[in-house]
Amino acid sequence: MNSTTSSHRGLYYGWVIAFCTLIIMWITNGLTLAGLNVFDDQILKFLSGDGTGEGLRGPFKFRETITLLGSGLLAPLAGALADRIGVRPLMVFGLLMLSAGNFLYSRVVDLNDIYAIHGLFALGLAGAGLVVNVMIVSRWFVRNRGTAVGMTVAGTSLGNAALPQLNVWLIAEFGWRTAFIYTSMIPLALIPIVLFVLKEKPADKGLVALGAEEGSAAAGAPLTGVRFADALRTPNFWILATVAMLTFYSILAYVSHLFLHMLEQGFQPSTAANGLTVLFGLGFFAKIGSGFLADRVGRKRVFVGTLVIMAAGTWLMVGTSTATFWPAVVLAGIGWGGLYTQLQLLCAETFGLRDLGKILGTITVLDTFGGGMGPFLTGLMYDAWGSYQRPFMIIAVMVTVAVVLASQFRDKSA
Repeated sequence: MNSTTSSHRGLYYGWVIAFCTLIIMWITNGLTLAGLNVFDDQILKFLSGDGTGEGLRGPFKFRETITLLGSGLLAPLAGALADRIGVRPLMVFGLLMLSAGNFLYSRVVDLNDIYAIHGLFALGLAGAGLVVNVMIVSRWFVRNRGTAVGMTVAGTSLGNAALPQLNVWLIAEFGWRTAFIYTSMIPLALIPIVLFVLKEKPADKGLVALGAEEGSAAAGAPLTGVRFADALRTPNFWILATVAMLTFYSILAYVSHLFLHMLEQGFQPSTAANGLTVLFGLGFFAKIGSGFLADRVGRKRVFVGTLVIMAAGTWLMVGTSTATFWPAVVLAGIGWGGLYTQLQLLCAETFGLRDLGKILGTITVLDTFGGGMGPFLTGLMYDAWGSYQRPFMIIAVMVTVAVVLASQFRDKSA
């Protein structure tokens, strides 16, 4: 008899957990990615001293490298701590770091201040970001895990779609420094959710994982799956890690510079913010939809398909025609959104829950290396060439290579 008939009535509490993780990912990613990027023009003009903001994009965008590499290097430790002491203490710590970082942004004087703040953001994402949220929601589901993980990671798109609009309004109303004071309050509002609503595992509510048999590992016995050392010896691990590294470089370089790129093309700040909203808004639906499809038509098909769509979008962005600009944003948003879910889902499904924290954490080290290099190197290339065309072509080539690698993935359920 499975848990859906024996252990609960009505709405399964795992869906509450999935919704909570969606909200947490909404805030943690929105505040450190697209929501932050709409401040770039104002901060660059301040840092340059002459109001032009020219010649600083590479050094300025090194801040993302600090955040992503720092959070990536900390991810295995965070995963191991989550396995040992639980997810909720890490989440509270992470949210406090994000709040502190946003408040300190209102006091920045130079690049060194910004680099230090992004060290705090690295701690925040390690404690309350992707790895711990995917870990906790995976514990609650056997059946419909793809849909649940899709809900969780969809929070990143929701935050990155909504927060640019909010922050553009705050900047216009109060100025960029005061706007950061307001955004610093947002993570604090999530702490009661973590403490009083979020539960570490189904047994904490007298339940078993959705779709698990009573008495099985998913119902409370020791977790099963591939040992960490054994996972490192498999081609699938390195395919997932390399695809993640290539595509994180690509999407984060793209997202980090999209707002500035649109301003240079003559778009107003509100319209440039709309570009980020469209990209991540479509990604939101793609993340949920790809998880739903993976549960029904096969994970590898969806994995490769989302990469093909993303590759098409990145190649369209290489062109200079305004006619291809919005189709490029649409395809990139749909492709990346779907892919993001598949990377987390395939990791949980392929290697199991036994050492998922360590495995996800190690893949995160590699993908955040790529993600951290993307904004920084793209900024340096822009400073050198005065154009985004060649940096965007490099992005398109990377995603194309990822398509080829994904086609070699061996899905055990196929």
